[in-house]
Amino acid sequence: MKRVCSYCKCDLGSVAAAPESDERITHGICRKCLDTVMAGYGEPLDEFLDSLQIPVLLVDNDVRVLSANALARRMLSPDALKIKGLLGGELFRCKNYDQPGGCGKTLHCQTCTIRNCVTRTFETGENCDRVPACLDLDVIAGPRRVSLVISTEKANDAVFLRIDKAEHTD
Repeated sequence: MKRVCSYCKCDLGSVAAAPESDERITHGICRKCLDTVMAGYGEPLDEFLDSLQIPVLLVDNDVRVLSANALARRMLSPDALKIKGLLGGELFRCKNYDQPGGCGKTLHCQTCTIRNCVTRTFETGENCDRVPACLDLDVIAGPRRVSLVISTEKANDAVFLRIDKAEHTD
């Protein structure tokens, strides 16, 4: 499936189409248009993310945090300055992130809903909308399970990961 910029219609390369899809074109936004759009708003990306009223992370294809809004930083890290550059498992404190191979490389990572949604969206451009996910966390107070509802959306060479809902289940 061909991917084009929604604004200037430039070619953004090809992505795999869902087997049942008849669509031949999907859309994203190129870096030039993203910069132009953000300049039109007169605010940097971090300020735009902070204006959103729901926790949002911007991650790369390996679920490494590129940016996060204030709500996500408060929810996920007591030290908001150290959130950028962390892998998803490190940020969420997944109980498996420090296993041999690290986040994204363990046997458990193959079934990680967050990683699978981000990867699917990154590779195909297809959004995931309100997908239930569970995390087993390794926190100072002891192991915890957190239920999440997440959504993903592609933005050029990154994916917005929105946390629609989060609650402790134990």
